[in-house]
Amino acid sequence: MSVFEKLEGTKDAIRAASQLSAEKGAESLHSDLLKLGCTLDKDKATTAESEEEECIALAFRMILEELVTENNKKEIPSTAIDDPRVVALLDIATHAALAAWVPRQLPLMVVHELFEGQTARQCETAFGYMEKRVDQMRKLTEAGEHKYSQAALLRCCNTLMQRLSKSSNLLLCGRVLMFLAHVLPLSEKSGVNLKGEFNKANVTEFEEALEGGEKERLAEQGGRDEDFMLKSTDEKLDGQMEVSFHLYKTFWGLQRYLHDPSVLLSDKSNTHIDEMSKSLSLVLDNFATYTLSDAEEMTGHTADREFFFPGFLTSTKLVSLELQDPTFRRHVMVQYLIVLHYLLDASVHPPKAIELTKKHRDDLAKHQERIFRLLEGIPPKGTQFVATLRRVLERESNWGGWKKQKCFDFSRTWPDDQDRPLLQVGDKRKEIDAAAVTWKRRFLTPKVKDSFISEACAAGNILEMCSAKANKDNVAEQIQTRLNTVREEADPENYIEEEYRKNSIPCWRWVTLRMLSCFDINLFSYATAENKFLEGVVEHMDGKLKKEGEKVDGKSEEGGKEGQEGDGTPREGAEPAAKGDAMEVKG
Repeated sequence: MSVFEKLEGTKDAIRAASQLSAEKGAESLHSDLLKLGCTLDKDKATTAESEEEECIALAFRMILEELVTENNKKEIPSTAIDDPRVVALLDIATHAALAAWVPRQLPLMVVHELFEGQTARQCETAFGYMEKRVDQMRKLTEAGEHKYSQAALLRCCNTLMQRLSKSSNLLLCGRVLMFLAHVLPLSEKSGVNLKGEFNKANVTEFEEALEGGEKERLAEQGGRDEDFMLKSTDEKLDGQMEVSFHLYKTFWGLQRYLHDPSVLLSDKSNTHIDEMSKSLSLVLDNFATYTLSDAEEMTGHTADREFFFPGFLTSTKLVSLELQDPTFRRHVMVQYLIVLHYLLDASVHPPKAIELTKKHRDDLAKHQERIFRLLEGIPPKGTQFVATLRRVLERESNWGGWKKQKCFDFSRTWPDDQDRPLLQVGDKRKEIDAAAVTWKRRFLTPKVKDSFISEACAAGNILEMCSAKANKDNVAEQIQTRLNTVREEADPENYIEEEYRKNSIPCWRWVTLRMLSCFDINLFSYATAENKFLEGVVEHMDGKLKKEGEKVDGKSEEGGKEGQEGDGTPREGAEPAAKGDAMEVKG
């Protein structure tokens, strides 16, 4: 059988398998490939890719192209992933790759081609397929011999992100990054910026020269940038924090060192570092002069809100308002700390970077500590924010050292069961018993023992220890006394206001209810806020005793009638009921 005939037969087998579910389709494809003469030897996964594997992989890609084209030619084009045949085809490709029928990277290459044939909005739906199959993707991209599948996954995701817009497709970009973080191992070098490169495309543009009326006003005042004060867009805030044009240019001029700090380490004459240090000193002096507490008192600005600055507004009319904003000021000073931390940590510098002099290192360290002090004065929780920031920078140093060591794998490797020490049953109990004996010998002296251990406990008499307490009768008397107090205070004739009653004291009320629970736990259902707690209990108990008394009186009256003759005289042997026997109250 020629290669072309085998290719056509493989395409027919894959086309038929895609009509079935993933499991049945994989079984059907396996049997059809065996009929075509394919060996499907799993040992080929560790050797060079054979023509057989290439033929099956090509057939998968051609069938996918047919299905995507068919969906796109419909009157109402639909997302290809909504077609059950496409989902089944991708699942079968994953099964074939895990079974070593095809190259390991084939499913990822097929998904990549699927994204290439879809719009950005359709890719958002199609990417959900990969998110639902994270475990399978992790198996395909295991470290070691499957490095080609990792490269295929990165190529697929990076190509997709290059097509997406950071403004309209921002959510999908985040989903792609989260997916890569779940699939790739922690020691994967592609996600740690191993070379320490910076985003040099992020350039902050600002007005280096005044125009229009501001330029004429500058010329009238002598043309000195240091003496020319910019006007704010808000008249109410105008004059509170005066920002000169020189400060404006110095403040925004620092951004060229923030977006590419490597420039500071490539100048052998140290001109850039001196310029940055001088500019940073000027900005920090103005921050220290115009503290944030003054800004809040005068403008009413607070930092009790969260912000994110995707880009800076560099207008000369806004700089006064921006420097008075606590969140903006904190954001900028954190940027300064990141750059200073990078300059002071020599382990993350590029190989050809110059070595900073002791004077420069001391100046940068002073700037760093000064920024920390300024950040502590920015509410809310400035001290806690600085402590957290120091911890983050410390972890950044550890991160840089780990990258310097070529990102070694720090995942735990557990030893085999034979190498692990066997746990002896009872060892922990022996340790606890030995510690208890030592504690008793040291601290449980006879004098201490007699002070709080009863005779029954010392003798080991369990029955006596579990018997009722001797003061139970006293507790009953205390309960009766407390309930009588509640009853008297609740009587309207005593004219005791509710807030001055014992029932209104939570602690006293709680102790009484705990004592009542020893006799009848059902009384708690009457101690509600609607029934005024203990007053409801007293009312319930009085009503219950009244009903029992009426029953006793009725029985005594009936007995009296039976003991009388027809003329009303008592019969012989009949005795009148005593009044004290009408109601018996048990403690």
